[in-house]
Amino acid sequence: MNKKPESEQVGFLQDILTRNVISIVEREDVVRVEREVTPARVIFTVFVAHSDMGLVLGKEGATANAIRRIVWTACKKTNLKADIDFLTSGPPR
Repeated sequence: MNKKPESEQVGFLQDILTRNVISIVEREDVVRVEREVTPARVIFTVFVAHSDMGLVLGKEGATANAIRRIVWTACKKTNLKADIDFLTSGPPR
């Protein structure tokens, strides 16, 4: 199987992550996913509205861990490793 260039693989993972987060939150317009590519792994930072942080994290982090598992499963297809951090954008309302 021919592997896609690394930039396309990272874009693929970012798209999966973004779609999953947007499907959960109430304020989709605030969702932003930034990425930092290092030789060892890709670090994704997901920014959501302060009011949506509870939805993204879930009870005891269950939802956040489920999102991570989805992306990690997709990583098997790309041969990349990924870390995901969830942060709020802006002050609480």
